[in-house]
This record gives sequence, structure tokens and C-alpha cells, in this order.
Amino acid sequence: MTLRYKLPLRGIKGACLRHIILFCLCFSLTGGVASGAEIMIPHLRVKQGKGLDIPIIIDRADNLAGIKLVIAYDKGLLTFKEGNPSKSTRSLMCVINDKNPGRLIVVMAGAKGVSGKDLPLVILSFEANKVAKETVSTRLDILEYQLMSDQLKEVKGTVVVKPLDIIP
Repeated sequence: MTLRYKLPLRGIKGACLRHIILFCLCFSLTGGVASGAEIMIPHLRVKQGKGLDIPIIIDRADNLAGIKLVIAYDKGLLTFKEGNPSKSTRSLMCVINDKNPGRLIVVMAGAKGVSGKDLPLVILSFEANKVAKETVSTRLDILEYQLMSDQLKEVKGTVVVKPLDIIP
């Protein structure tokens, strides 16, 4: 004996209601939308001719053991000086390729991943060039990124980049 419950609505309304119920059931069984990591560069201001440390921050990092970032910047406005891992990521090996002015490739890796919220990954040091008599806005763009967990699984994420203001 099979018991089946039929929804009283027929036609298009009934089909829509059945699809909504099915969607809600599937959504709740899968745990909803997975929240990935968020890579962020905060809004900063610097005077022309002065140095500036720009943190690359990740939110919702969970056992992050591999990081690759390709970052572009305006070489006419900024001069790259150096980059170092933050206190939180010193356990990871860090290599920064700065051969091409205007483009950085940051690679970090380790056997054991790092976890945290609003975790600075790397601090990039720049000098703001003297170029204008008024405030100029620019930004560091993350062209590519790849994040891996210590279980060698790719971590999905998003990128949020805020402007950098260079003031006279």
C-alpha cells in the first residue's frame, strides 16, 4: 500500500508550489549556500612620496595552506618595495615575484593550514610616487587567485578591493 499526498492546487500554481517545496527541501539538506573565503584590500590613504603598507586580508580562512595571488598596480603611481607574511601566516613559505613592474605574483604554501577571521595574509610595502597636484585614486587589482586547504581541496572565494587615495 502506497500513501501519496497530492497538493490541492493544479495547473501552473500547483507546479510552482511543488518546485518551491522541492527547492527548499534540497537547500536545507545541503546545508544552504557555502560561504567561501573573502580576499580583501582595505581603503587606505597615503601622501605622495611616503611609504605605505597594504595588507591583503582574508576572511573566513579555514585550514588555508596554499595561496596564489596575481596582483596588478599602477607602476606610474606606486613603486613596490617589499612584501612579507603577517604574524598569522609566518608558518607559510612566502615568495613574491616582482620582476615585472606593475604586477606581483604572491605564492604562499605550508604543510599545515592557517585559520581565522579577518586574517592578514601578506603585507605589501609601496612608495607613493610624486605625480600630481591633486588627490589621485588608484587600486591594487587581484587579477587571479587560487586558495587551497591543507587537505588539497580548492577553496572558493570572492575578492573585494577598495581604492587607495594618494594625496598631495
